[in-house]
Amino acid sequence: HAARALPHIIASIVALIAFCGGLAFMISHLLGIDPLTAYLATSPGGMDSIAIIAAAAQNVDISFVMALQSARFLIVLLIGPSVARLVARSVRQ
Repeated sequence: HAARALPHIIASIVALIAFCGGLAFMISHLLGIDPLTAYLATSPGGMDSIAIIAAAAQNVDISFVMALQSARFLIVLLIGPSVARLVARSVRQ
């Protein structure tokens, strides 16, 4: 079962990274933010890990990164349960 799921998992990871990269590209060009700051602001993962990476990098706007990471966290917290219920209903049918 795990071997059959592996290609889907890898495809999901690649799609998520590409989506975050595309979103960072748009933020970078539309708002004039440097690309590394935009990518860290949109990248998935724990806020603590992103904060450490942002603090270690040079010329990164940490406040912008943490503001977008916090907004991402709140959105997932608010919308996540509804999406989980929707997925659970569609899987049962």
